Amino acid sequence: MNRPDTDLVPPQIEIDRLIHEPARLIIMANLYVVDEADFVYLAQRTGLTHGNISTHMARLQASHYVSVEKMFLANRPRTVYRITEEGRLALQQYRQQVGDLLAHIDTHSPGMFD
Repeated sequence: MNRPDTDLVPPQIEIDRLIHEPARLIIMANLYVVDEADFVYLAQRTGLTHGNISTHMARLQASHYVSVEKMFLANRPRTVYRITEEGRLALQQYRQQVGDLLAHIDTHSPGMFD
């Protein structure tokens, strides 16, 4: 059995685990490209349930990655989400981190992962 290169993934590449969770990543990616999104829009775009969106939004809001505004529109409740500057920066850094990791993998022996 071949032992994998112990230096395959350098320890200095750290991934933001809050964003790395797939549901939160898809939420953040959707918020990154729009000015704001309401609950219905996110449910349609992400395929997540209302409970999942609420749970993940609570984590993102607690980390100051997303702002939440609750209001009434025509006597109906409406929740609007926006990515914060901190969240935008965190997603950009996450993208760089993942890119660095994948670039590092690319420099190793071809076929290593086949």
